[in-house]
Amino acid sequence: MRKKILILILVVVISGLLIFLLRQTQRFAHKQNPLYGLAPVQLPHKSIGNIAPIPMRELSGATYHPQRQTVFVVGDEGDIYEIRTDGGLIRQGYLKQTDIEGITVHPETGRLYAVVEDNEVILEIAPQTFRVTRTFRVNRQFEGVDLLKKGGMGLEAIVFIPNAFHPEGGTFWVGNQSFSLKQGKEPSVICEVIVPLVSSKRAPGAKKAKTQQAEGQISRFFPLSIIDISGLAYDLERQCLLVMSDTTNLVQEITLEGNVRNQYLIPGHDQEGIAIDKMGFMYIAQENGEIIKLEDHRN
Repeated sequence: MRKKILILILVVVISGLLIFLLRQTQRFAHKQNPLYGLAPVQLPHKSIGNIAPIPMRELSGATYHPQRQTVFVVGDEGDIYEIRTDGGLIRQGYLKQTDIEGITVHPETGRLYAVVEDNEVILEIAPQTFRVTRTFRVNRQFEGVDLLKKGGMGLEAIVFIPNAFHPEGGTFWVGNQSFSLKQGKEPSVICEVIVPLVSSKRAPGAKKAKTQQAEGQISRFFPLSIIDISGLAYDLERQCLLVMSDTTNLVQEITLEGNVRNQYLIPGHDQEGIAIDKMGFMYIAQENGEIIKLEDHRN
């Protein structure tokens, strides 16, 4: 009888110890999550409303041009528009490209850059004429391994971050769209891409081609904790990337070291592009053709 009691006590002690170790393991794993203790909150803002001046088709990207003090937006079918920050239309054009999925600007040169989804191509665009001046193909590989899957969801967002000390004047960040975070599936990542903006310029006396082509290389990438990346912007004041997810209606502030600083629930639906200006306003381009302007009240 005493032996049975001792065995029962031993079983209870071992079971309790296993439960304790399991809970400790779960707690540790939870803390390793980059969003541990970082629940999303509503984006602090005041809504200005939809400033789209005309019906626009399937908007897919937006950027603020600091030199021209205007907003450029693009559509999935190749449409491109320049509008004033109050919504007045300045000009519109057509890029003769489909699957345009994002647009950004080089703040020093004023050139625009749009990303083409399936071909993993970056187009350089003159803002005054909407003429494509150069084409840069993004190498899908990183350290010899295909990071951007051919035939996958493709690049969905782009932003340029200037750096006066970089030989190319700065680098691009692009977002690869994925609807799964499972291992082995197409990765939900943002990639830093070095594009030869300076080093591939035409040499003096060389014959001018219609458009010049060169290749961009992925220099590093960050796996994300959210799916369906649809927009990127760079917040110069806060020194972080703004990474937008359409499906989850989220914007994350991510440092250039890959750390998630904050995450916000954003208004609207089918958000496909995000831009911020130097006056404290945010612009969200939606697939339905609306451009939502907000007063940005983040700290």
